[in-house]
Amino acid sequence: MSTGDQLYDQMAGGDLGMVGEEFEEYCRKNGLCNLCGTTKTHKREFKLVKKNQWKSLTVESKSDGGYVVYKGYCVQPGCFTLDQARRLLGEIGPGGQDADSIAETISLASNSTIKKMGVKSRLLKKKKKGGSSSSKKKGNDFDGLTGFSSKSSRSSKSRSSTRSTVSASGSVSSRISRDDDDRSVGSAMTSNSKVRLSLQHLLKEHSGTLLDLSSTKLHHVHITELVNSLGIASTLNTLILENCKLNDNEIEVLGNGLARDDTVAPIERFSLRANRLGNRGTVSLAAWFKKSKHLTELDLSKNQIGSRGATSTLHAFRDNPNCKIKMLNFAHNEIWDPDDGSFFASNSSLQLLNLEGNFIHDEGVEAIAKGMIRNVDRTNLKHLFLGWNGIGDEGAIQLARMFASNMSLETLGLGENDITSVGARAMLACLASNSTLREITGLYHNQIDRKFIIAAIKRLLQSHIEIITDESKEDQRMQAAVEASMSAMDTLAEPIGEKMPAPDEVSESSLDWAEKLYSEGGGTGGIPPMLEITTGADPKQVKLEDEIVEPVEKSAPVPEKVDKAADPQVGVASEMQEMPFVEMAPPRTKFDRIMVFQAAPLAYFNRNSSLHHAVPLHEFGHEVNILRHVAKDAAKVDAAIDVEAQPATLDNFRLFLSKGTAGVLHFSCHGHPDQLAFENGAGYIDGLQPDALGKIMASSKVPIKLVVVNSFHSGRIGKAFLDAGVPHVVCCHHSEVFRDKAAGGFIKNLYRALAMNKSLKQAFHMAQEAIRVEEITKHIERYVLLPRKPEDESYHDVPIFYTRTVPEIGISDPEYEDDSYRLPPLPRHFMGREVDMYEILEALRADDVVRLGGGRGSGKTAVATAVCRYIDFRKKTFKYDNIFWMPPPEHVKPEEDTLFGDLCGLFNKILDADHNVWEDGDVIECRERINIELEGSKSLFAIDTRMFETDAAAQNLEDFLGDLLNSGNAIKIILITPSDDLPPEEDTIYLKNLDFKATALLFGEVSRFITPNGCPAAQSSDEFGALMVPPSVAKLQDQTKFSSSRRTELMGHMGGGNPKSIIKAAKQMPASTFIQLIGMANTPEIHVDSAKTLQVAIKRWTGEKDKAVAAKNHLRALDLDKVLNELHAMKSQFRTLDDLIAEEAEMQKKLETAMSSRQYKEGNAIKREILAMKRLIMQEKRAVPDENEQAATDRLAGLQEQMQKIMQLANNSFSSLDHLSVDERVAASFNMGSKYHNCELTISPQSTLEYDPGDDMGAIICWTNECCDVTLSEGNKALMEAGGPNLQRDISSLPGITRTPWGLGKCGTGNAVIVGPGNYDDLLFHCIILAVGPTSRDVDYKVDDEDALHYIKIMLRSCIRSCLILAKHSQVHSIAFPTLTTKMDGATYDTTLLMFFKILVEEARHSDLNRLHITANSENEASKLIAMGIDMGLELAESESS
Repeated sequence: MSTGDQLYDQMAGGDLGMVGEEFEEYCRKNGLCNLCGTTKTHKREFKLVKKNQWKSLTVESKSDGGYVVYKGYCVQPGCFTLDQARRLLGEIGPGGQDADSIAETISLASNSTIKKMGVKSRLLKKKKKGGSSSSKKKGNDFDGLTGFSSKSSRSSKSRSSTRSTVSASGSVSSRISRDDDDRSVGSAMTSNSKVRLSLQHLLKEHSGTLLDLSSTKLHHVHITELVNSLGIASTLNTLILENCKLNDNEIEVLGNGLARDDTVAPIERFSLRANRLGNRGTVSLAAWFKKSKHLTELDLSKNQIGSRGATSTLHAFRDNPNCKIKMLNFAHNEIWDPDDGSFFASNSSLQLLNLEGNFIHDEGVEAIAKGMIRNVDRTNLKHLFLGWNGIGDEGAIQLARMFASNMSLETLGLGENDITSVGARAMLACLASNSTLREITGLYHNQIDRKFIIAAIKRLLQSHIEIITDESKEDQRMQAAVEASMSAMDTLAEPIGEKMPAPDEVSESSLDWAEKLYSEGGGTGGIPPMLEITTGADPKQVKLEDEIVEPVEKSAPVPEKVDKAADPQVGVASEMQEMPFVEMAPPRTKFDRIMVFQAAPLAYFNRNSSLHHAVPLHEFGHEVNILRHVAKDAAKVDAAIDVEAQPATLDNFRLFLSKGTAGVLHFSCHGHPDQLAFENGAGYIDGLQPDALGKIMASSKVPIKLVVVNSFHSGRIGKAFLDAGVPHVVCCHHSEVFRDKAAGGFIKNLYRALAMNKSLKQAFHMAQEAIRVEEITKHIERYVLLPRKPEDESYHDVPIFYTRTVPEIGISDPEYEDDSYRLPPLPRHFMGREVDMYEILEALRADDVVRLGGGRGSGKTAVATAVCRYIDFRKKTFKYDNIFWMPPPEHVKPEEDTLFGDLCGLFNKILDADHNVWEDGDVIECRERINIELEGSKSLFAIDTRMFETDAAAQNLEDFLGDLLNSGNAIKIILITPSDDLPPEEDTIYLKNLDFKATALLFGEVSRFITPNGCPAAQSSDEFGALMVPPSVAKLQDQTKFSSSRRTELMGHMGGGNPKSIIKAAKQMPASTFIQLIGMANTPEIHVDSAKTLQVAIKRWTGEKDKAVAAKNHLRALDLDKVLNELHAMKSQFRTLDDLIAEEAEMQKKLETAMSSRQYKEGNAIKREILAMKRLIMQEKRAVPDENEQAATDRLAGLQEQMQKIMQLANNSFSSLDHLSVDERVAASFNMGSKYHNCELTISPQSTLEYDPGDDMGAIICWTNECCDVTLSEGNKALMEAGGPNLQRDISSLPGITRTPWGLGKCGTGNAVIVGPGNYDDLLFHCIILAVGPTSRDVDYKVDDEDALHYIKIMLRSCIRSCLILAKHSQVHSIAFPTLTTKMDGATYDTTLLMFFKILVEEARHSDLNRLHITANSENEASKLIAMGIDMGLELAESESS
């Protein structure tokens, strides 16, 4: 049970265990007495669209005729008395007089009489308004009642210290006795004065330990005698001088006396609280602080100390190693910068520091936090109070970084600051790595989201207390090592942990298709490559049985191989029938089970952005339906297969392994590149390291024979299960969309064949073939069987089902019934709402009613349905007994005489009624039955209020829900509201537009142009999303803070982020508009945040435009011209560095003026502006290095590049592609096709003009520009001469598509046009395909220019696809492709060469080509290409291999 659930159960049971703000909040939300927390004092008046109100209750006692509750006040023993309640209500005066008679007397009395009577003027005000004391109040009846104050009253700032300050460590003031009777004495030192008597008592027999002169006005003469007494008071350890009206002059005398060498008083506790102490007096005390060996507690609060005084004090303790100060109280002074961090970086004795009520701000907090970070191993600070200091998000972020590593802090006070949810999220993220912090006070008195952030922080801190109480640190360490899961899984706060180690095998790019394809790193974000699955690999490079921990014989015997064709009844293609498969023995058992684990964490917390980031959701219900449908095919072999689905929590996984209920595990999730992404059952990710998976699976009661992984990161997860000892693993790539048709088809055909007792090998090939034939996707390499074995091996020729007996009962809990049949179905296209779902789940933890708002088409019904289905699948975690959707969906037919039937009948009457239905006896009886049947259970209602259109229906619904919420039953309600016009309620969640990436994915999923054989630029929703969202935008942590004209224009064409509009735009968009959309997507994305970056961007894109014009890429130049216009328009938004520095100087002058006139509020605002200005200046300075520094960097890079070239020529090595094999051949042939079509790939450095297609219709690729002017290249000039006048005529007659200021554009970048078939003189081929590539051999880019490489990859893929489409339509079966890369030996040459080769090979595999010839630019380049082919696992032709 999570901490939040435990807290809920305690609340429901009355054992609250809460104090302070949390207790008040709970009582306010539940209408309970804020003293006892159990008696109901207020009743909620529920409203559908208006703000809810609380109505005060009056409950009479049945035993004595008195009251239990009187007008909202609990009059039970221990709470209020009846007279107190009536006095607080204004019904009687202080002496018990009736309010009306008092008011009448007041109206006749004078002001002096009123003052003498001591009656509050509010009675008179009520009388003037014409309302009696018992008249109905407006607004919330909680207003004015302690613990139920309104927001406005709660937000008023108090300067009093917090409760925690007094109780935390036993401060001086909490342990000092005071004589409050003697408030002052005369200025003369009389014989009977308090000071003299106190000193006489102190010095009598020299045994006094405490001198307390609090609230005594002391003069210079008193201080002088006190100082003289310190020379002989050898036992005095506590000196209290609070509220003695001391100024700096008296303090200087006292400080000098304390610092004298003849002072013998061993003072340990010293208080000067509430005097007139300033910087001068504090500095004079610092001399004593540097010498004292005994002082442990110092209280200087409520004075006039500034930064200079505080700094001198802290530095004195810093420089005094003999003083072990434990408590410092600087509360309510005028301190801005208490320290430069040196004290906190060195001190190891301080345990409590109170800086409340100062002017610390963000920069002061930063100094404290950084000092403590440097002193993380020695600091012992346990209690830190920073309330009322104007601390904002920057300060909160610095504190978060501090206690991420701090292991001493237990209490942190942050009340009445300016922290928002941004800073609180940062603290929430870093709290996951802190296990000592117990309490953060004052969170409610900031601008922080209560439902999500504060609730999560409270649960996390509660878990810290439980960990410290219940487990030793050694137990925690051992359990973390075994489970390797996040330490705060129940707090919804832990971000992603360590990265997964890189396995032995090679790249997984063919599996995780939407990741960064073809990057040399082989994965996203620099993740090491884990696994590469390719066809036709060299058997010598494949690991065999040594990869398997558990021998195959133990799980299932391997029958001898039989050379027999597969069963034709399964519908296998003719090519598949030629492949020999082993026929399985008859089933041994008649019953088996598939254990389905579905991990659906909705969000994870990112420390860098301090935001919750979505984890794409799959349609798991559809997947389970597919599995249950195909499991019925087991009847064909007279057997049965049970499909059991459970949330993929670590607890469920361990339970499954311990019971051994199945030998087949189906693991479905989106996954994460760094960890195995389980879920915690409540919407949050629960990561598991791969090595921990092996330890967990070692406890399995029955070995798992097969694991099928359906995930976006299927390769990494599959490899982890393989390493954990699973003998057979099937990896099925699932894209980021809600429902992946290809993945669903593969899963369906795989399990259908297995259910019919086919071998795993045969079932896998049948599933692959089905996907290929149906043309759902051409990338069947995304589906992989591990471990990879040669086709002629029988390792995977094993049966999966019916080999052993499994228990009849699985791990499901029969206590929780499936209510999904009562809920509406989910739409087919649903994405981008994971964080919204997570917020609704969190809101349901804190509130009884959650309103779901949003504009038309925002998907409110779909989101509410998804939340209900999510909870229904996880009832055990959320502890719901019933889930009801009202009014019921049309397809739902309730049973009579059931709770659900009563609810449906009642809601139908409410909908149809035109009057008050609660006057009908049958309706009242039905409502009473419902309340009785709901007793003892926890229920969730999802109600679509848009259906209640009439006033009568809405009023009847309000009455019913109000009665339901006040019934005392555990009820939670999700209200779907008609529009986004809702009152500012805390329990309202607004559905905003989808973000840019979700919009692109949804559009790509629906668009009729994005198909496996459609638009060359994007043939899947993943590819379309990558086209729309370049890396510079995708890696932004918070995309809401970034916008550009490109993004705005694209979003406008794709529906603006509204799901309904997106689907409509995708379905109705004409082809011409879609082509324009693709063109806009190819426009560069610009991201400017300073004047320097703006200048750099203008310089860069001006150069790119000039290059495009010179190369006659006029359409590209037109796009870049738009970019430059946008950049020039930004000049007014960014000030230069000199302007910023001048503005800062002016602000400093204003600050000095404000501080000299003691206008602290204004000074506070100015200081914040200065801080923001400093950030802008630093950002401007860091934006781009100066010209000299840049020139030096460029020279160094040039020297390094020259050295690399020299070494490469000297060694003739692949230094820049050191992960590839070295091959000495300059020409080679490969068999590149698939099982169904063979294609010969040849590589050589010969010219394309020498290419002979043989008997096939042949073509060559000619890389050109957008004007199709082939004369700019020397190689193309030779082509034109060889082609003769016919070729020149055909190329010149190509039609134009767009006229630009520089000329006519005939073919856009990323596209191709074809000329021929024709008779072109000396050419051996009949067609020439003119292709416009995204780069050329005379340009280069920086390696870290992700957007440039991304553009090259997208456009190169589009260009190659366009060429192959044109070849297919012209019945060309043999093509010569010259390579296309950036500048030879440039920084990105090797990267683009590898990119070109991989794209061409992958696309040609699925074409109709018989021959593909790649012409290299040099012998060295040809050798690299051959090495790449070998490294990719391409099969060398027999002549080559021999």
